[in-house]
Order: sequence, then structure tokens, then C-alpha cells
Amino acid sequence: MSQEEKTARPPGHRFQKRGLSFDGAIKYFFASNAGLTIVILILIIVFLLKEGLGFFPGYRRELEIYRVAGLEFVDISRKNLTAQEQLTSLLNRAYFAEINGKSAREIRRTQEASALFNAYTDQIGATRDLVVNNTQEGSHPNPQMMATLMANYEKQKTKALSSLPATPHLTESERAALIDSIRGRAVDATEDPPLVAKLAEEYAAAQQKHAEPLQAVRATIDTFESSGSELSGLISEMTETVTATKAKLSEADLLEKDRKTLLAAAASAKDPAEREKLTAEAHASLAEIPDTEGPIQLLLERRPACIEIHEKLRQAASGIPSQLPADFSQPEANRLLGVARKAWPVFLSDLGKTPAEINSWKHDKPVALTTAIGSFLTGKDWVTGGEWQDFYGILPLAAGSLMISIVALVIAIPTGIGAAIYVNQFASPWEQSTIKPVIEFIQAIPSVVLGFIGILVFGTVLRDLSMSDSLSWVPGFPIEERLNIFTAGCLLALMSIPTIFSLAEDAINNVPGAYAEASEALGASRIQTTFRVIIPAAFSGILAAILLGLGRVIGETMVVLLVAGNRIKIPDFTSGFGTFFQPAHTLTGIIAQELGEVPLGSVHYRALFVVGIALFAVVLAINATAHRFVNQMKH
Repeated sequence: MSQEEKTARPPGHRFQKRGLSFDGAIKYFFASNAGLTIVILILIIVFLLKEGLGFFPGYRRELEIYRVAGLEFVDISRKNLTAQEQLTSLLNRAYFAEINGKSAREIRRTQEASALFNAYTDQIGATRDLVVNNTQEGSHPNPQMMATLMANYEKQKTKALSSLPATPHLTESERAALIDSIRGRAVDATEDPPLVAKLAEEYAAAQQKHAEPLQAVRATIDTFESSGSELSGLISEMTETVTATKAKLSEADLLEKDRKTLLAAAASAKDPAEREKLTAEAHASLAEIPDTEGPIQLLLERRPACIEIHEKLRQAASGIPSQLPADFSQPEANRLLGVARKAWPVFLSDLGKTPAEINSWKHDKPVALTTAIGSFLTGKDWVTGGEWQDFYGILPLAAGSLMISIVALVIAIPTGIGAAIYVNQFASPWEQSTIKPVIEFIQAIPSVVLGFIGILVFGTVLRDLSMSDSLSWVPGFPIEERLNIFTAGCLLALMSIPTIFSLAEDAINNVPGAYAEASEALGASRIQTTFRVIIPAAFSGILAAILLGLGRVIGETMVVLLVAGNRIKIPDFTSGFGTFFQPAHTLTGIIAQELGEVPLGSVHYRALFVVGIALFAVVLAINATAHRFVNQMKH
């Protein structure tokens, strides 16, 4: 009996009477599910566009207030002051890197002794406080309770002393003396152990000794640092004026928004009395147009003083490079000095262009919608909730997402594809039945659990490892932040390996067996057949696996939010490979972090939706490209 005969209903069945059948019902069920999926996708896209596209007009208005109120004028000078402060910071870092590099032994010894003592006090702190608080003057503790507290304190003390960190730069006798002094400390002692205090004095003496030959450098840095004080004072004075104007304009905008809301409510009210009341309230809330011309003219009168101060700063800064040393003896100090020297001509050039910029600035120049779009796409600042001005530049977030993805793919591609090739082509049946489920099991680990592992274990281990002397040659080591791009990239690599492995293994598996048989019949070895026949034939599928792995990495939120460090700044690429050990923020992380805290319907709220639209477009493009490669492989 055929399948159709089995499923056919007998004549007169109630489904047939209504023009229905079981086959038709099942078909309708699956068709409706597919249709529902498409409808949901369309609704998501419409919702994203509805909430996000209102961002650009709102951001344009914010930029308009930024210009009309004069904040943009002040920022011309503030930009140069910030550059001067950054150059000062670079020189200071180079100066201290030189001193600390020469005092490296003393630094390590004092750090290790302090770390050992801090590890001990962290473990016994709670029980010690209980004992001390109950033995203070005026307290009358129960003797039995005190005995219990002291017993707990001694027990915790023994436990803490058995798990102290390593101190490779202290001698055995020094470590033993330090532990003995800690063991013999009174419970209410507050001073540092003698060895910790002694090593701190040695470190201070070493710093002073190595700073003496650098007194001329110190004086040059101090001179350059003080050269920006006049500009700083002028900016502070102008800031008071422009922020007051901005506050008035923002308040007027809010009143106008409320008035429009009342008028809209009045237009839709059916009760004439209610309509009249709402209209009256709308007219009563009509905001006065703030006076911007008066304050802006007072601001523009400062143009000559502004230009004069910039010229003074340029004159002072132009003589600084010749007073700096040609190089330092420590590599990090030399690198920082080199970065400062490279940035110096740009700083002087910007100072030279500033007078023309100040003279040509116009507060009544219109702000186009394309300016808001360009500021979002190419802006280097994502600043929100500040008293000065909010900026929504996506570049720092895009750079963070891209760099974390690079780290993840560099690790995940060779690992995932290599495992797929081995399991499919060379592994024994026992190895296949073991390796494949283990790799696919990684997908079952919740991303938040991986985030905890990254924070508590991987980041800490990586930072401790980077402090090892044997790894000091690695760029970026020792790392300053345990939560950084590299840490997040490693965890995302772990998450994307199952995706790349499964899809690449499927692609290799789909290569017709006749290819391998023909190759072996011609005398090719297993290795030659795998890498010259099977892999090229499965290349489209493997490429699709990589792209889908990339989509998985870019779309991940929880791990990057917990582990990437969340610093909204374009990484400092002058650090070379060390850039990967800097903190960063991502497109997904910023949405998860800020969406729950922003006012509904605000420009900030809509900016996050635009970030979501950009992310959606990127992931959609990646998936579409991957499916194209998959289709190519099928044909």
C-alpha cells in the first residue's frame, strides 16, 4: 500500500466534508510556521528602523545647540589643551619608565613582599576585625565567645600562611623572615612588617638615585606642563558662558516638545471642554526663545586673546623637543619618547592652524543631517551623560569589536578546521566518537559562565604570567589590565570553535567519496589526497564555516561585556602588538550596558538602536555571504 493510500481518508470523512485532509493540515502547519518566522523577522526590522531612524534628526538638533551655544568654539581650544596634556602624560610616562626600569629589581622585590602580606591580610581580615572590635575599650565580650573568636582567628591564620603567593625575587631567608614576622604579629598590629617597610625604603632610595641624572629632563617636562595653564584658565572662563546658554536652549526645546504633545492631545480629544483646556495649557507652556546673540558676541570678543595664547603655547612647545634627550636606556621609555616625538609636529601644526580656525568659525552656520550621519559613522568619541556635550561616534566600538574578532579568529580558525580535518580524515572511530562530542559540548556552556572564568581565572593567570621575567620580551608584557582585548578574544575563540568545527567537518564530509577513491587509485597518499583533493573540494564550505564563526564572534555580548574591559576609546596602536592587551568596548557590549539606563525615546536611546541596526546589517551580510559559499559548494 502506498503512503498516499495510507493517509487518504475514506469517503464521507468529516475532514473531507469540510474540504480538509490530514496531509493538508500538516502542510498548512509547517507553512504557517515558516510564514510566522518571516513575519517576526520583518517586525524586528521594522521595530529597529522605527526606533533608530529618529536618532539622526535628534542628534542633528543636539549638534546645532552645540554650535549655537558656542561649545564648538570652546572645543577648538580644548582640543589643543587635551593634546598638550596627552603629550605631557607621554613625557611623564617616559620619564618614570626610565627610572622604574633602572629600579626594576627594587620594584619587584617590594611588590612581591607587599603582595604576600596583602594576600595574608585579605584572608584573615574578617576574623581579625571580629577579634579587634570585641577587645576595644568599653566592650565587654563573653569570655567563651572571645575564645571561639581567637580559635577561628588562629585557624584562619594557619590557612592563610599555607597559601601565600610565590616571591621569586626574594631570597629564601628574606621570605622566611617575612613569614615569621607575619606569624608573630599581634592581632591588633597595624604597621607593615619590617621587611616590607625596608624594601619600600630601598625602592624610594633607588628611585631618587636614578632620578638625579634626569633633573634637566624633569625641568623640561615641568616647563611644558605649565605652558598650558593660561589656555586652561581661558577655557574655564568661556565654559561657564556657553554651558549657561546651552542649558537655556535645552530647556526651551523640552518646553516646545511638551507643547507639541499637548496640542496633539487636544487635536485628538473628543470632549470640547477637554480640548479647550489642553489648548490653553499648550499656549501657556509656550517657551521664550533664549537670547543666544548676546552671549555669543561676548564669546567672540575673546578671539584675539584666544589666538595670542595659542601662539604663546606654540612658541613654548616648539623649543621642547630639542631639550629632550635623544634616547633613554630603557626600551619602554624609549618607545614612549619616540611616540611623543612623532606626535610633536602634528601638535605644532594644529596649533599653527588654530588662529585661522578661530577666525573662520561661525555660530550661525547650519548643521546638515549628513553632518550628524557622518559624526556617527566616523566619530572617535562615544561620550554620553556628560555635562558638556554628548557625542555618538561608533568608531571606538567598531574598533573594539574588530580587534576582539581578529584575536578570536586567529585562534579559532586553525584550531577548528584542523580538528575537523583530523576527525574526518585521520582519526580512528574511537577518537571520532570522543573528540567530536567534546568539542560540540563547548557550545552548551553558557556565555556568562565563560565570562566568570575569564574574570576570575584566565585574566588573572594571564596577568601573573605576563609579569614573569622570562616573558618580558613579549610586546605589551607585563599587561596593566587583566580584562582586555586578548582575554575576550581567547574566550570568544573557545565559543566559536564548535561552530567552525561542525560546519567544516560537514563540508569535508560532503565531498563525494569518488574523489578520494580516484586520487588513491592514481597512487596518492592519504595526506596528498586530503590536502590536494578533499580540502580544495570542500573549500567553499570551509569558508562558509569561518564566516559563520565570525558572525558568532561579532554577535556575542555577555563575554565581551564581562571580560573586554569596557573602555570606550580607540586602542593606542602605537603600542604595536601590545595594543591587543588594552581594554576595549564593543558594539554589542554598549547596547547591553546602556540600554537599560537611558530615558525612553531620548537621543541616547535611539543611538543604541542605530548601533543595533549597524550590527544587524554586518551579521546579515556575513551570513548571506556564508550561505552563498554553501550554495556554491552544493553545485
